[in-house]
Amino acid sequence: MGTLTNYIIELRIKHWVKNLFLFAAPFFGGVLFKDSTLYLALPAFVSFSLCASAVYIINDIVDIKKDLLHPKKSQRPVASGAISKKNAVLIALMLTVTSSFISFRISPNFFGLIVLYFLIQMAYSIYLKHIAVADIFSIASGFVIRVLAGGAAFNVDVSRWLFITMFMIALMLAAGKRIGEAVLLNENAQAHRKSLDFYSVATLNEILLISSSGALIAYALYTVEQFGNLIYTVPIVTFGLFRYLLLVKKGSGDPTEALTKDRLIVFTVIIWLLFTGFIRYQQ
Repeated sequence: MGTLTNYIIELRIKHWVKNLFLFAAPFFGGVLFKDSTLYLALPAFVSFSLCASAVYIINDIVDIKKDLLHPKKSQRPVASGAISKKNAVLIALMLTVTSSFISFRISPNFFGLIVLYFLIQMAYSIYLKHIAVADIFSIASGFVIRVLAGGAAFNVDVSRWLFITMFMIALMLAAGKRIGEAVLLNENAQAHRKSLDFYSVATLNEILLISSSGALIAYALYTVEQFGNLIYTVPIVTFGLFRYLLLVKKGSGDPTEALTKDRLIVFTVIIWLLFTGFIRYQQ
């Protein structure tokens, strides 16, 4: 495998799909297609994506020994030795500096939220991922900060109900990821991730059900608060949540995998976007 290919793999570009959460605030705010939003869309997305990739690389450096116990993560370029630690550090530093420069040019508030995301994820990589519950909240914070960062970048207020909805969805996705790890690794789970020793699958399932229920209720209340007709998108969201719960039970709870590989999830998201967009943007 070529060196360039290894570096591209290490960036985990497919995980950039999470950064589409940046557009939640302008999408619901009705300004997604305004010139001012479109002008900043690519720089904002690239800036956050570069920061996220830097975080992934640093996390891989910290987790080399533990990743070797994971059937998939052991194949990552840093863990397998295809990319040296020194080169990985240099790439992470370059990505961080570039992201900082672009984000500050967009908005100081946007830059501040990216810094907050970076710091929380660093704390997660070094310490918080070993602490039960704190690890889930750290993962969830990444999704919530993306939503808030989108509001800052595009100068859109984030509704309180949208914030709560995204927070509960983020907790659900984080719990689903942990369940997937527990199911996949089985007896090696604690050796790979210390916090898994404090969880039982039953407890993670309870967190998953509570957060998914909270997300659905919060979204329903948000639709009523914003635009009455949006309430008709609740069945679509419910179907998507139920489908994700099914994937988690099968050990496929990784958010990125679910959003990119499960056809029903992808189809549901597309239908929801089209339906919501029609209701929100119809003249």
